[in-house]
Amino acid sequence: MDDIIYAFPKIKNIDPSCYIDAYNLILECSNAHSPRSFAVRFLELAGAMCAFDRAFVFFLDANGEISGEYTINIQDQWVDEYLNYYLECEKCPPQFSIKKSMYHAYELPNSRIIKWSDVPKSEFLTNYIHAQKLTYSWGFSFFDLNGKHRVVFSLDRIQDKIFSEIEINRLQLALPILNNMYRNFYYQGTDNNARKGEAGWTEYNFTKREFEIVNLLCQGMSIRNISSALYIAKTTTYKHISHIYEKVGVSSQKDLLFKLMNL
Repeated sequence: MDDIIYAFPKIKNIDPSCYIDAYNLILECSNAHSPRSFAVRFLELAGAMCAFDRAFVFFLDANGEISGEYTINIQDQWVDEYLNYYLECEKCPPQFSIKKSMYHAYELPNSRIIKWSDVPKSEFLTNYIHAQKLTYSWGFSFFDLNGKHRVVFSLDRIQDKIFSEIEINRLQLALPILNNMYRNFYYQGTDNNARKGEAGWTEYNFTKREFEIVNLLCQGMSIRNISSALYIAKTTTYKHISHIYEKVGVSSQKDLLFKLMNL
């Protein structure tokens, strides 16, 4: 038991069982081998740590666009309405919009429990949240190495019962470690062919910055988002890309990606 506690930040007045539950959750999630399977596995196990009536995880690509979802006890119509109406016509309040991110990278805690009866009235609240009879939602995100949101979770309750202290402690102990494990997928690489190809990139003598840009391009990140992630001007990014083209012997991003990802 002492070994388990020392693996986590020590917090006063936490039930010792919370450390064991958090440890077991992390251990089970460690068996996943991709970002998607990791997120799905976590969501499937989270119900034992923190009871919910329904839940979802949305997957985001390197540009912050939603690329998929996995849901538990949610009808497809509600997912479609959120994605195709509230997000597209911006009827969703910014703090509840996945595209505008209500969670900010590296801020702690990176989670939020919402009591929907305390939220100001809006079309989204009346026609979407109240229509589903939601009372509480617990949302949180995992990030990639560049601090970009890659999965957003929500654990929702219909019963009028707030998340208990033990439920909160279990997940709050596990979430920072789970997020670090999730980020490691982007360090290790999730596309075996792409990672094998990186061994061949050395022949082009990319600088450290050029290598970073090439890696992000291969992840599908836009020029604007690459500039934002690396804290450099777009003109600087374009200049690096021009040098990369010269070294690889191509004249377009399409040809660059085709050549690098098929080594």
